[in-house]
Parts: sequence; structure tokens; C-alpha cells
Amino acid sequence: MNNNKTTPWTKAQFENWYQERPVHPSRDYKKTIEPRVVSLNDLPNYTVEKYGKVNYKTNDSNNTPLQTTHDLYRILIGDFKQDKPCYIVIGGTHGYEKSGPLACLKFAEEDAKKLKDTCNIVIYPCLSPGPYEKELRFSEGRIDINRDAFLAGAKTQEMQSFAASLKELHTRLFKDDPTKKFTAAIDLHETPFMDIAIDKESAQAGGELFELDIFPKGMFLIAFDEDKLLADKIISQIKTEGHHVVDDDTLYGSPNHNGILLMSEMGAVTGRVRQLVKHYTKASFTTEYCDEHLTDNTPDAERVDPQMAAIRGMFL
Repeated sequence: MNNNKTTPWTKAQFENWYQERPVHPSRDYKKTIEPRVVSLNDLPNYTVEKYGKVNYKTNDSNNTPLQTTHDLYRILIGDFKQDKPCYIVIGGTHGYEKSGPLACLKFAEEDAKKLKDTCNIVIYPCLSPGPYEKELRFSEGRIDINRDAFLAGAKTQEMQSFAASLKELHTRLFKDDPTKKFTAAIDLHETPFMDIAIDKESAQAGGELFELDIFPKGMFLIAFDEDKLLADKIISQIKTEGHHVVDDDTLYGSPNHNGILLMSEMGAVTGRVRQLVKHYTKASFTTEYCDEHLTDNTPDAERVDPQMAAIRGMFL
């Protein structure tokens, strides 16, 4: 990461940052994501559950803050018998990264139907509904929820709800037995063109900067060292389906192991969703689909299909 120092923003700038940004009609959560999630409840062995609510403020045309409330959903697929492997798929951690929610929903609507007799699956299609519909990386207060993923003490309402949901689900399914865990989890991310603009704004705000001297192209995974065998299978599946895996020597300044960035070589990182989920799973991964030309106008298939390949690879 770049460590250049600038004068940080004022408290008021951070507090007003989210509500000053408009909702994009093409990303309206209640119109584009929620109906697809709710409709899955009609399928056999599919259960759609609300695990929380989030409240956001957005200024109207007169600059008056209005409150919007969104339900948070998880989709349970299968009979959840204890003798079956159980997987978690997560999207929408960073709202602006469109492929996560879209891949989660496509996987639920298509592939999961064929897997539900042999596996149990939990899908969190959109952790950050507000940032999703505003095409933002950060939530209120310009907080990155993927730096706020802790078992307890999270600052953001999105991560407080997600952490509580994971704990409740583990308690329900595994009777709070710490020796029993979900089989694996995958959190779907992108590195799009917008990261360049975000980097510039973060430099002004005094926030974290990305290492984008070399903008990667293609897919890569972030994995814990002990999960590398399954990570290799996921990368192999991505390649088998014809998608490019990042082949630069380094990934954000760390060694590239055939498309895998190992946690042990990233330095001290905390608050990532993969780290929170790892408390409850045997293996935990983050995908990154990268392209400096990737924008909201990029065809959905171009960004969703590589993520679908990664999800499929987790089930091998």
C-alpha cells in the first residue's frame, strides 16, 4: 500500500460523504436485487431469511436527508443434514463491485439447484445494499466494511448484522459446537476502473491507498496458506472455463502463486470478511476480478462468468 500522507478530511466531511451521493436507478436494490432474492423462496429446499435491516440517509433534490431502510437476506439451500458439506457464498461486500451480487443470484437460480441434494449452501447475495445502489465502495462515514469484519465491535451496521448472522447460523446448524465448521466460503470481489478514482479520493481523505502501479487483469484469489490446495482447484476451474488468471509476478506487491495471493505474504491485515468467516469455516477465500476497463456499463456476463467459475471450483 502507498503510505503518502495528506491532511485528513474533517469529521463533517466523513459524516456527510454517503448521504450526499445519489442512488443509481439501474442499481435500485428494491427493484433489481430484492425481487430476485425473494422469488427464490418458492423453490423446493430454498429458504430465504431476513437476518437484519440497514438504515441509510440520502439527500433529496433539496439537500434534505431522507431515510431508506433495506432488508438483509441470506438464502439457505438444501436440507441441512449434518452429514453433508455446507458452503457459504458472499456478494456485495463492496457495493460498487457489481459481479458479486449478480453471481450470487445466478448461482442460486441455476447451479445450486443441481447441488442441493449433495450439499448445503448459504448465500449472502448483498452485504451492503446502500453502497450497492449508489455504486460505492464505502458505507456511511466512508467506512470500508471489508476493514470492519470482526466477531464483535464492528462499527458498520452491515458488518454488525453479518457477524451476528454467522454466529446465529453456526449455533443453529452445529449446536454451537466449535469443532464443527462450514466446509468453505468464498467472498466475491472486483478491482475495477473506479479504484483509480477511489485511490485519489482516499489520498485526499487520508485513507488507505491501493498499490495500482501495475493494474492486474483477470482473476485471482486471496487464500489462507492452509487452504492452498482448494485454492489451486478453484484457479484450475477458472482456467478450465476459459477465463484469464492474473499472471503478473506480483499481486499488490506480494508474490503471485499461479493466481493466488497468500495471506501470510500480505503483511498485517485485519477486518476482512474472509478472516471473520474463517472462524466458522474450514477454508475461506476472496476472489478478485480485475480489469482497468471494468465499469458499470461492462456486460454482466463478462464480470459474472469468471466469478461463477470460481464458485464452481469451490465445490470440486
